Amino acid sequence: MCKLFDEWENEIKEYCKENMLNFEKARKLPKSWGKSDIALQYVDKEKGKNGLLDDIPAPVILWIRKKPDGRIAFEQTEYTQKYLAL
Repeated sequence: MCKLFDEWENEIKEYCKENMLNFEKARKLPKSWGKSDIALQYVDKEKGKNGLLDDIPAPVILWIRKKPDGRIAFEQTEYTQKYLAL
């Protein structure tokens, strides 16, 4: 599990509420993360049944980053509304 998502859950939930995004969907999306960022991604379970052999990219739905001043910043992508809109 993504520890950062759990730590930032309140901020993510508030951002989703303010931007009419589905927090429960966001919670269930696959995540990639580093020390101070999270990428929520979409994976089509019907495609890519051969794993890396299919080479199907998982588009980033929402970037979540911790700024140097400690605030959490969000960046929507062209896929955000398609996969997270209410």
